[in-house]
Amino acid sequence: ASACEATGWGSDSSVVCLSGGGGGGTRRVAVTAGVRGGTVSEVFSFDVVSLSGMTRGNAASTGSASVTVHGASFGGVGYSVGVRVGASACESSAWMSDTAVACRVGAGSAGTRRVLVTAGERIGSVSETFSFDSPSLSVLTRGNGPSVGATSVTVHGGGFGSVGYTPGVRIEDLDCEASDWVSDTSVLCRTGRVLGGSLRV
Repeated sequence: ASACEATGWGSDSSVVCLSGGGGGGTRRVAVTAGVRGGTVSEVFSFDVVSLSGMTRGNAASTGSASVTVHGASFGGVGYSVGVRVGASACESSAWMSDTAVACRVGAGSAGTRRVLVTAGERIGSVSETFSFDSPSLSVLTRGNGPSVGATSVTVHGGGFGSVGYTPGVRIEDLDCEASDWVSDTSVLCRTGRVLGGSLRV
């Protein structure tokens, strides 16, 4: 839908056109010469978005983090941009330049994520370029229990998430009878009968 910035007649079989910037996708080209006109479909396209990395490749599992996605072909003007980290859209995204987009990443669970950027009609992605902190354990509120019956213990640490993710706690090779998320720093576990001795959680 955009006219060339400049056009020049070359010959009976050619016309020179200076194309401006544009979003991705293929374009129809229309030429008028006097009162005559002609078109051809899907004959011209702009480069697709390419991603190279992020200024911050890791964040805590709680809160938000501001990151900058670097790459190329985000556009020469402020196109409407969108950034997704894994399956979740960034809380906000802003075009900065043809090579950078700012993104505010929300909270997430541990693991690496694919990052996808859309700029206009162009889309680009890069795999395993952003991650959230893995859970860490520090102490149990009850470090000893009977070998018969059930015992409720609270596992303390960090990176358990800011929402009620489905947690799982194992004591050696046995799953807890029940596990409940309490906060980013604690998970409640109801243990079943286990053998004596010190056990790994």
